[in-house]
This record gives sequence, structure tokens and C-alpha cells, in this order.
Amino acid sequence: MAGILEGATDLEKLHFLCKKTHKEQAVWFLNAFWDDFAKDEAEKCWVFVEHCEKIDNAGKAGFELDEMEAHRFLEKADEAHTVLEMRSRLRKTGAIGQNERPKTVPLSHYLLFKYDDKNNNLFHELVTRAQGDNQKQIDEAQAKLDAVSAAFEEASRTAAAAAAALKDAQAKEADAKAAEADAKAKEADA
Repeated sequence: MAGILEGATDLEKLHFLCKKTHKEQAVWFLNAFWDDFAKDEAEKCWVFVEHCEKIDNAGKAGFELDEMEAHRFLEKADEAHTVLEMRSRLRKTGAIGQNERPKTVPLSHYLLFKYDDKNNNLFHELVTRAQGDNQKQIDEAQAKLDAVSAAFEEASRTAAAAAAALKDAQAKEADAKAAEADAKAKEADA
């Protein structure tokens, strides 16, 4: 599963996420909020995935429920809400537009609805947080950091050598000026 969602806006990214299977949507959600609260909700999320896969005619390949299936899902999830109530709350978060009337409910919408009290920016953070599978980017960043650190160390060594050379040159210049002054003094005495 790629660690970045396609799309220029949060809403476009959410639409992209909602085209993933029920399981992939749950994994994305759990990865995004694992350290905040999701590790305590993982069991519930997997139950939600199982419900979706059983209710959805597409089974494990499915990614959204139609309105009738969504009502059945809400009943199985022990939610005393209607799909309309869920959409109303999702509109407040910006997850669906004010005039948008979707005929399907992806698991991501339900998870945003269910856990919107856990985080004021749940919708935005769901589609923008790292997914933990960005090792390639981490390795690239570490390589760049290592290169910069090595260059800094080399520059520090070069600067230290230059400072030592300058100090040595200034000492030699002072010695030469002293010798010249001494020679001029001897010449004047002669």
C-alpha cells in the first residue's frame, strides 16, 4: 500500500482512499492514528471490516456499501444513527461537500464519523499522515543528512587547518618583522 494518497486537496485524497478495499481503508486509518487512539480500537476496526465484507456483494474486493447495505452495517455496528445523520456530521468535517449526495458509504466515512470526537482534524490528518511504509523516503533523507554531516565535518576540518595555517603565517610574519626591525636597528647602529 503506497504511503501517500493521490490528489491535490484533502477531499480528492479522501476520494482516492475510499476506492481502496474495506481492509485497506481500515489499515490506512489504523496506521494514521495508531499512536493517538487507534491501537485501542483495532479490534473494533477489524470487526467493521468483517461486517463490510459480509454485507458488501463484492465481498473482500468491495470498497463501499450502498445505502441499504450501510443501514445494515450501522445496525451490526450497534450505531443508533442513520446514514443521513452520518452524512450530516461528515459534511461538518468537510469529508463530503455540502451539496454532495453520495449513494454509497465507504468504510472511511464511517470511521471518520465514529471517531470524529478523538481528533479535531481527523479528516485532514487521515489523508495526510505518514503510513509507516515510507522507509524509502526515510532512507533517502538519512543519506542526505549523512552527506551534509560529512560535508560539514570536512568543512570544519578545512576551516581548522586554515585557521592553524593563518596563525602560523601570522607568527612567521611577526618573526620576520621582528628580525627586520632588529636588522634595521643593527644597521642604524653600524
